[in-house]
Amino acid sequence: MKRHIISLLAIFLFFSCDSFLDEKTYGLVVPSTYPQSISSLEKCVNALYSINNSMYREAGCFVACMGGDDVTTLPGGNKGAFLQFDIFNAQDNNDRIEKQWDTAYDVIKQANVIIGAMDNIKEPTLSIEYVEAQKNRALGQAYFLRALAYYNLVRTFGEVPIVDGLTIDYELTKAPFGEIYTLIETDLINAEKLIPADYRTAPNASDMEKTTYYARASLGAVKSLMASVYLTWAGFPLKDNSKYALAAAKAKEVIDNANTYGYRLLENYGDLWKWESGWKEVGNAENVFTCHYNTSVGDWSDGGTESNGNMLAPASMFPENFGGWSDAFAELTFFNEFPEGPRKDATFLTSGQATPESPVIGWDQFTASHPYYKKYIEIPGFDYTNMSAYIDWWSSRTSQVIRYAEVLLIYAEAQPMADGSPNQMAYSCLNQVRNRAGLPDMTTGLSNTAFRDSVVMERKWEFAGLEPCARWYDMVRTETVAATTAKRNSKEIPVVGAPNDQSHERYFAPIPQKDKMLNPNL
Repeated sequence: MKRHIISLLAIFLFFSCDSFLDEKTYGLVVPSTYPQSISSLEKCVNALYSINNSMYREAGCFVACMGGDDVTTLPGGNKGAFLQFDIFNAQDNNDRIEKQWDTAYDVIKQANVIIGAMDNIKEPTLSIEYVEAQKNRALGQAYFLRALAYYNLVRTFGEVPIVDGLTIDYELTKAPFGEIYTLIETDLINAEKLIPADYRTAPNASDMEKTTYYARASLGAVKSLMASVYLTWAGFPLKDNSKYALAAAKAKEVIDNANTYGYRLLENYGDLWKWESGWKEVGNAENVFTCHYNTSVGDWSDGGTESNGNMLAPASMFPENFGGWSDAFAELTFFNEFPEGPRKDATFLTSGQATPESPVIGWDQFTASHPYYKKYIEIPGFDYTNMSAYIDWWSSRTSQVIRYAEVLLIYAEAQPMADGSPNQMAYSCLNQVRNRAGLPDMTTGLSNTAFRDSVVMERKWEFAGLEPCARWYDMVRTETVAATTAKRNSKEIPVVGAPNDQSHERYFAPIPQKDKMLNPNL
């Protein structure tokens, strides 16, 4: 399988040359010997987060989630890759699916560098306590992000190869689901032992850790991801009902310690998506794990890297009428069924004004004749009365990978499935999310199945529009892809493939063609 062994910042070939043709090399750095110091280990960790950013930095990173009933796209043009998944006709030569595959394995390879490097690090001038603390936290972050990458892979592609080293192996076979989920679980259990609740108060924390605490995985993030993994493990394809109890327990640990971790629901759902209150600099109190970007570091044209900036905002889900790309926007059935209230108002862009002098037009006058997602369009300089004014296609906007609302809804779904009926805490968790959305408390006395279905529906509205815990993943784990797609509005582009909730056809994305050509075992 073709993979990049050499990853950003972590493993370089450094050349010191007197001339272009000088063949002498100095400071050859290879995975077996790098890093050797705490300073170089820190660079490896920074690089790991930079690579992880690439998993969430553009709509193409979520292309397989276009099968969800919340998003659709335009016909023809450069939207073909998105359309293939939207109409269930995905091909293995889809160039966008390569991004989901490649970036996840890039994270895994970089994490493997760190995990395998601990014996290389020698720091005789530093205290043993400081060195061990730094090594442990770097190791914990590598385990966490490797687990996250495999979680994205297994939910998107199904069974995939497990890469646990740094060499290229063109004969790897796909690991079974159980083995992949067990690896993810093991990595997170390891991370849970090594990552602090707060880097700012952690013993022997480095200045870098204290400064970038908001961008690093905390103990709360580890437990939250574990809860999500267990919830998915309990659904299709493994359907291990015992994992519901584990999902509820991990989510409860986060909820019970929310004050320690600094988590809470924002009072106003719309504040999640605004610059000042939602994602400026350190983000907001609802963020459990996020990807932070900084375009001032440099873009493609001046030596920067892709992971510096976020292309998901503002152009990707912005109407073409105002200079956007229209990669994805809301399906009509989804929009029409979405409960009215402040959450719907904050989720959808239903009108627009090109310039202060031009008239306001409704969504039916947009080029696509669909509502768009408002969540991603506000960056500094954006003006709702001057929406055609060019700002940039490349932003420093944070991607919220895990939100506290998800933790609340994981507990609400998993607890009744584990215990047979929803308890008071499950109702409270669900109602906190509903009440913020302007909805009343959920009806009491529901069966565990009816309550679970209500929670899944709440997730549908809460995380609409290609958030990282995408609606598509819920449809797959609950085996409702075909049933949901059957409600597709007749005005949408007709479905070509036929998803099947019994045979699970069209449930997983094809592995990229280029990798299958190099390794027939895939």
